[in-house]
Amino acid sequence: MYKPGLTIWYNVKDLERTLKFYTEGLGFSVDYQDEENRMAIITTNTKDCAIGFMESGEVVPITTSTVFEVEDVEQAVRTLSARGVVFTGEIQTIPGFVKLAAFKDPDGHCFELSQTLVAS
Repeated sequence: MYKPGLTIWYNVKDLERTLKFYTEGLGFSVDYQDEENRMAIITTNTKDCAIGFMESGEVVPITTSTVFEVEDVEQAVRTLSARGVVFTGEIQTIPGFVKLAAFKDPDGHCFELSQTLVAS
């Protein structure tokens, strides 16, 4: 019934500002953009996972986190910080399980970077 793939949608105040954050800040790429309807989709680091955005007059930030898996969370935080991404607090470690680093996009939507510590 289901096909591979997942798209997460967010309302945003300013589509250009959002696309700049996700492309220049996080290093993702724009897959689709519709200027007339003020919407776009970016391709993420995760196979078959995209994030869609639609410009809206009212934006209520999503406080549950979308989590991106990274190889080395400390290195990822350094790289993204240098690109202007602002992290909210220190890297959190759950010993033997995971390291997490939280940040928000320009509209206040919550995200995390995750480095798995458990061998698979």
